[in-house]
Amino acid sequence: MKINPTSLSSCYRQSGAALITGLIFLVVLTMIGITSARMSTLEERMSGNLRDRSIAMQAAELALRDAERDIRNDVPASARGITSIFPVGTPDCAGTAAADDNGVCNNGFAGYATPLWTSNPEYWDDGAYNSVGYGDYTGAAAIPGVVQPRYILERFMKDFGGKVYYYRITARGQGVSGNAVVWLQEIYRAD
Repeated sequence: MKINPTSLSSCYRQSGAALITGLIFLVVLTMIGITSARMSTLEERMSGNLRDRSIAMQAAELALRDAERDIRNDVPASARGITSIFPVGTPDCAGTAAADDNGVCNNGFAGYATPLWTSNPEYWDDGAYNSVGYGDYTGAAAIPGVVQPRYILERFMKDFGGKVYYYRITARGQGVSGNAVVWLQEIYRAD
């Protein structure tokens, strides 16, 4: 077999151009792979945070409904050490351990002082003297997998035409991780 000298010289003249081109493509493909891995990790964290926030929202909503049941029943007032959660006998919103409001307080009919829920973060700690844990007075079963939500009832106005009272219910729920916290608040009219 006879070797063609022109084909042999062109082989030596390439000087590794295919290798350089291949390495450039490899670097580009590696960068695309790293970017897509980072994006999927970010999306996974975002969906986890959204789930945690959703669970916190549901827990706070359950606490609101539990507080409404608490007001409608008006049975656990004696268990709280107060006469009634309606008219006379409801403690003022002193917010001290000595006052021991047990989650219900009266902010007055003519207007109210600083809302209790904004006063002191320790009111929301488990076992605090001014917030009520989910199911403490209604007997509702604990919510599995989350820090139990808590609520405060502040009676702040009376309809002078009859026995109608208005309560500000403030509920606080946390997600599974404890990083997501949701506050819900409503005004509830009790006849």
